[in-house]
Amino acid sequence: MVKKQLDYISSLDLLRGLAAVAVCFFHFTHGNPGFLSEDNILYQAGRYGFLGVDVFFVISGFVIPYSMHRAGYTFSALGRFLGKRFVRIEPPYLLSIILVLALNWISTLSPYYRGSEFSIDFTQLVLHFGYLNAFFGMPWLNDVYWTLAIEFQYYLIIALVFPLLTWSNKTVYYIFLLVFALLGFLIDSHSFIFNYSLLFIVGILLFQFRIGYLKKNEFGALLLIALMLIFIKFDKRYLVAALLPYFFIMYFDFKGKIAAFLGNISYSLYLVHIPIGGRIINISEVLFADALMRDLMVFAALAISIFSAWLFYLFIEKPAIRWAKRIKYKEKGISP
Repeated sequence: MVKKQLDYISSLDLLRGLAAVAVCFFHFTHGNPGFLSEDNILYQAGRYGFLGVDVFFVISGFVIPYSMHRAGYTFSALGRFLGKRFVRIEPPYLLSIILVLALNWISTLSPYYRGSEFSIDFTQLVLHFGYLNAFFGMPWLNDVYWTLAIEFQYYLIIALVFPLLTWSNKTVYYIFLLVFALLGFLIDSHSFIFNYSLLFIVGILLFQFRIGYLKKNEFGALLLIALMLIFIKFDKRYLVAALLPYFFIMYFDFKGKIAAFLGNISYSLYLVHIPIGGRIINISEVLFADALMRDLMVFAALAISIFSAWLFYLFIEKPAIRWAKRIKYKEKGISP
């Protein structure tokens, strides 16, 4: 296995934060049809914000194996790896579900509420615990949860195949890479990771180049092939999502309080921006017909979502991070 002293990549904090903000901006400008006119500058600016999700997939493709490598992960630690991910991700996720349900109920008490009567479909709710809603044709309580299901599938796959990513026999590795890429064309279901496998592959290639497993020419050739396949499967917009992490990892060195802050709250912001910021947009649609006021409410929704995410991070996500760090892959391993 390749061994190399590897440092924390602080520039990815900023990228995670920007990706989360981009997703927020997309939902606030495009989530309510008719809230902003199609020629509105904010509507135009936010139209590609959905690519923040794809940026997250590339980042995960890199960060998860990079962290595993730094921590000295071996296949025997599979259970501990999944335990770390569960402790790190699940408490904020589960508590965000409670937040969604609570706000759904509170919303029905408002005189401006225009939706259906509050009720809980317990089958739908229970399926959230295994990220299974899409497989049973049940809607998610929060639109962003489908991406967490994709991420969870990646955790399962990477825990099983991680040894191949640094295998001395590269033939075995190339076979895995080929199969993973081909599945991206054979399976195009929105619910399966394989629909996005090419984006995760870009992250995996960056990880392997970073640790020295892939030489420069080898990495360049494989990355070019991956980008060509992304262009064929999706379109040129997704090349931006694939290449942004490349530049942030290879060339940028962003540090500072703002980058750290945005990186820290990115997951919390991702979880709470629709139930909180989305409601601000909903009520604004009822209260304001003026275009300028609606523009201002987009920024208000973003600001309040960021503040709420900060609180959510401090009191819910941060403790989960501390708990996850206590789980080690080995006796004296480095905790990612």
